[in-house]
Amino acid sequence: MKTIAYLGIDYHLHSLTIAMMEEGKHKIKDVIRIKNDDKVILKYMKKLVKNYEIRSCYEASSSGYYFQRKMNEWGYHCDVIAPSLVPKKPGERRKNDFRDARDLVRNYASGLLTVVHPPSEEEESVRSLIRCRLALKETLKIAKQQINGLLLTQGIHWAGTKWTLKHKRWLLQLQLSHEASQKVLLEHIGHLEYLESRIKYLDKEIEQIAATEIYAPSVKKLRCFKGIGTLTAMLLIAEITDFRRFPNPRALMAFLGLLPSENSSGDKQGGGPITKAGNTRCRKHLIESVQHYVKKPYISAQMKDELSRIDPQHANIAINCMKRLNKRYWALTMKGKIRPVALTAIAREFVGFIWAMMRPVQTETV
Repeated sequence: MKTIAYLGIDYHLHSLTIAMMEEGKHKIKDVIRIKNDDKVILKYMKKLVKNYEIRSCYEASSSGYYFQRKMNEWGYHCDVIAPSLVPKKPGERRKNDFRDARDLVRNYASGLLTVVHPPSEEEESVRSLIRCRLALKETLKIAKQQINGLLLTQGIHWAGTKWTLKHKRWLLQLQLSHEASQKVLLEHIGHLEYLESRIKYLDKEIEQIAATEIYAPSVKKLRCFKGIGTLTAMLLIAEITDFRRFPNPRALMAFLGLLPSENSSGDKQGGGPITKAGNTRCRKHLIESVQHYVKKPYISAQMKDELSRIDPQHANIAINCMKRLNKRYWALTMKGKIRPVALTAIAREFVGFIWAMMRPVQTETV
C-alpha cells in the first residue's frame, strides 16, 4: 500500500509552488516551483504517483475550480480550500509563495482546513448569471445616485416618489443651465436605461432556467415562503448548491454568517452581532425577505396558488414559518430590540425553515 503524500499548492496564473509532506511525518520533504503548464504538472504528478497516493489542495482564488476539475480528470485527488478560514499566526509578517505552500500543506495534513464544496460546471455557470444580474443591480443603484447628485448641484429636486414613470419623464424634460451639464444628464439617463434593459433580459433568462426540470422542484418549494420570488430562490439554490450537505439548520446558518458572534472567557459570557462570515449575497436577500413577516400573517391568493403546487408536508412548513416569524418579530420588538436586530434574528430562524423545506419528504413507516 502506497504512502499518502499531501500537497499544498500555491496556485498562480504562470506558476505553481508545491510543498509535499508524507503522512505521519512532521517535516516537509520537498518544496518545488514549476511552470503552470499541463505537461509540466502531469510529469511531476506521474513522478510522485509511482511511490505515493496523492492528496492535494489549493486555496480558492480567481481561477475558481478550473484547476481542481483538471486534477480530477487526470485522476488525482484535489481539494479547494476556503482562504478566509486558513489558520494564520497573528504576528507573522513575512509572506511568499514558498511559505504559503508550506503552511498550506502542514494545515492540510493536520486536518485544519475547511474544504469548499465544488459546484458542477453547469451550477457554476448559473451562479455566474445570477451574480451578473446582482452586479448590474448595484451598478443601477450607483447610476441613480449619480443622477441625484448632479441635479442637487444644480439646485433641482424631485419632491415625489423617485424612479417612477412620471419621474423619468420629468428627467427627460429637464433643461439644465449649461450645455455640458445637459449632456452629462443625458448620458447618465442613457446609462440608466441600458442597465434596466439588461436587468430585464437577465430576469427573463433566470425565469427560463428556473422552469427547467433541474431547478423547478426546488424553486416551487422556496416560492411558497412569503418574501421569496424566483430570483431569491435561484440565488439560494445557486449559492448553496446542495442543501443536503448541511446536517442541521445551524450548519446552514453558519454558512450564511447569521450565527451570533461570541467573546467569552472564564465566568464572563459575551455575545455579539452576527459573524457575517458567510455568503453575503444570500444573507442580504434573506434579511430583505423577512420584512414581509412584520405584517399580520395571512395566506394571499398568490401564496395559495404556490402552496397548491407542493405536497402537504412542505406546505405546512411554509405556513408555520409565516406564523412563527411574525410572532417572533413582535416578541423581540416588545423586549426593546430595534428593527434591524429583530429582522436579523428572524432571518436566522427563517434559514431553519428553508433547511427543513429543502430536505427530502419523510415517509412514515408502519
